[in-house]
Amino acid sequence: MENKTREIFQKAMEMKPIKLSDDVKRHYDKYWKLSIKFFEESDFALASFFAITLIEEVGKLTIMRIESLGEKFDKKGFYSHHQKYRYAAYDNLIVNSRVTRIYGNNESRFAELIKKDELFKIRNNALYLEHGMIVPENIVSRDTAFLLVCFAGEIYAEIQGFTTGAGPDDWKRILEEVDEFREANK
Repeated sequence: MENKTREIFQKAMEMKPIKLSDDVKRHYDKYWKLSIKFFEESDFALASFFAITLIEEVGKLTIMRIESLGEKFDKKGFYSHHQKYRYAAYDNLIVNSRVTRIYGNNESRFAELIKKDELFKIRNNALYLEHGMIVPENIVSRDTAFLLVCFAGEIYAEIQGFTTGAGPDDWKRILEEVDEFREANK
């Protein structure tokens, strides 16, 4: 699977961008803004939920790109949370020196969350009462939410330009927002 995934991503570089409608762009931007808003309101559970949902939505773009290459793709993957998280991370962070330079060990921490299929568990913990009637706010930590919002922003920024056909201004704007968020909340 690992070699096949690498082969597909290498072929993906040959593709043309997917032009997103204004509605889809607003949809992505809404989740990005909500993840920041809830973090700044100290609602780390909802910040995490919207950050993870943004990552998942970006994963759908990668699936569409793979399909556009004529590759066979298990349609169940479009509905698999874990697959969409992996695709979003691999397609947008696998070779990203900015992320490595800025986040250091936290890049590995995020990668472990992806590899161990932890994002879906965090997503659910961010929404639902746990056994013993433990509320989400007592489960999802500030540190986890901070990591997720930062990486959701990095992934969201990376789909600008080539993937979506947007110009460099959108990419730069989102990275500036990520930097502002990171600096204000570290």
